[in-house]
Amino acid sequence: MPAIDKAARVLRAIAEGGRAMGISELARSLNVSKGTLRDILLTLDSYGFVVRDPDTRFRLGPELRALADASKPDLRTLAQPHLNALMEACGETAILGIVSDGAVEIAARAEPATDLHMTAPLGRRLPLDAGAHAKVLDGREDIGYDDQELFRGVRAVAAPITDANGKRIAVLMVVGFKERVDLRTLRRIGERCASAAADLSRRIGAPQRGQRVERPA
Repeated sequence: MPAIDKAARVLRAIAEGGRAMGISELARSLNVSKGTLRDILLTLDSYGFVVRDPDTRFRLGPELRALADASKPDLRTLAQPHLNALMEACGETAILGIVSDGAVEIAARAEPATDLHMTAPLGRRLPLDAGAHAKVLDGREDIGYDDQELFRGVRAVAAPITDANGKRIAVLMVVGFKERVDLRTLRRIGERCASAAADLSRRIGAPQRGQRVERPA
């Protein structure tokens, strides 16, 4: 079918490019109109197959990247039970953020059923230099707290997920409105995040305390 063929060509072009690409660049390389290409990209975006950056360029979304990386442990799948448990225990939105291309990308989430809660769109990117996640990814803290630093009226807590090389590659986070999450509660949530992140780190092969990390020569 022509529409499926065009969508497949678009996805292959972005995958082979290995970077975010704009509509004009893609239209030239695929020899299709910008209008048609825009409709295809927005549809793919709605399914999480591509993600639109703030500068309107598109890149492969978390759905396809997970499939492409199926030979590795799927961190999203491993994290989902922990996210569900955090959300149910805290009543707030729990997030898995993975470091990707100079930012933290929301790769999985669990949101409460209440009308008032923080939303976490899959594929949204957060800066590496601000927020609770920034404090743990740069090695400063084992649990990072954010009291309205990144977003006004929002409190957050994050704990790092470490890979087999001892590198902090992702975070578990819980975010909520300050009216519902006081600072004492935020500390308790932080301990739950840290415990869940430590379990995930172990499951993907992170070295335990006192264990030596073998680095390539």
